[in-house]
Amino acid sequence: MTSLVRGQNTPLTSPQLTVNVAGVTPGTVDLMVFQVTTTGNVRSDSDFVFFNQPASPEGAVRLTGPSTVDVDVTKVPHSIDRLRLAVSMDDSAPGSLAAIPGLGVTLGSVSAPALGLTTERAAVLAEIYRRGEQWKIRNVSAGWDTGLKALVTEHGVVVDDAPSHPPAPTYPSTPPAQPPAPVIAPPAPTPTPAPQPRVQLSKITLTRAAPTVSLAKGGDTGTMRVNLNWTRGRRGLFGGNGAIDLDLACLYQLNDGSKGVVQALGNAFGDLHYPPYISLDGDDRSGLNAGGENLHINLAHLADFKRILIFAYIYDGTPNWSAADGVVTLYPPHGPEVEVRLDSPDNRARSCAIALLKNERNELTVTREVRYINGTQSDISKAYRWGLKWTAGRK
Repeated sequence: MTSLVRGQNTPLTSPQLTVNVAGVTPGTVDLMVFQVTTTGNVRSDSDFVFFNQPASPEGAVRLTGPSTVDVDVTKVPHSIDRLRLAVSMDDSAPGSLAAIPGLGVTLGSVSAPALGLTTERAAVLAEIYRRGEQWKIRNVSAGWDTGLKALVTEHGVVVDDAPSHPPAPTYPSTPPAQPPAPVIAPPAPTPTPAPQPRVQLSKITLTRAAPTVSLAKGGDTGTMRVNLNWTRGRRGLFGGNGAIDLDLACLYQLNDGSKGVVQALGNAFGDLHYPPYISLDGDDRSGLNAGGENLHINLAHLADFKRILIFAYIYDGTPNWSAADGVVTLYPPHGPEVEVRLDSPDNRARSCAIALLKNERNELTVTREVRYINGTQSDISKAYRWGLKWTAGRK
């Protein structure tokens, strides 16, 4: 393993890269990438790859998990000079990056540990850059005490701030009478350019005190991804030394009365383009997939949905939810991501109802549940009066 000190670089040997960033934890430290030109700025906000925008326009950079990035340098536009790999602490997290153990970048046999950080809350850890036809990686380890907003604006990203209150109108005193002025045709109005879209840096965390948020209205299109990930070790959490098998699933009910389940058990993976308009992308039996498990919901068919219950269950092993530190994150096609943490664990339970999605007057709402149930899918169905009949299944 080659370990780069601050400022040191080394050539890359492959055009397709998987970058791992140690120390990233959803809700505490977030990973992001900036595609920048020789000026050090993005061409537009679409060159900023982060939790609300997980891929660059041409697909050269993709966030494939909370702590992993796939890079294909053959797809990087010629106008892009370098890719800057950065991290930032969540606004709710105390302290600085210097306190994050093991923070750094690993790419194959090359590592770039974070070095020399003190009070920074956001930092560029490393950059992948081109010199002629050669791509290299450099350890940067430089940051900003003021956090995420300073980091993104430094790279030319326009941030969507809350609008300030406009000043109170002032009214002139009544002017003295004047003779009528000649009528002059007003000049043709200058067309106002359309406002540029701005990046949403915010995240919404559903809590007991604030459990519900509205995500979409009729007319919205696109696909919402629902991701299950767990962050404290990925082996042996649910019994013995074997890999865990924590599964993501959902119950659905459509407005035509049809009901069912989307899950790996019984190969009920669903379909994104036909009823139920929900699909599961796979079954991570090993617990080693950094991207976790994902449900996809087709919001173009919002009018067809009545309710969807997102839940997780332990297919194999002894329950130990408190060790998993699980989190479910919803990534709507527009607006900030929504996070539900699997807190208040009950280690006697095998299942957890996480979030309830409802179509209320053609508007999708999400309500935090985090209700642990000592039973299987049939017990979740009974608890929420889904009215399904269950038979034994395998996967």
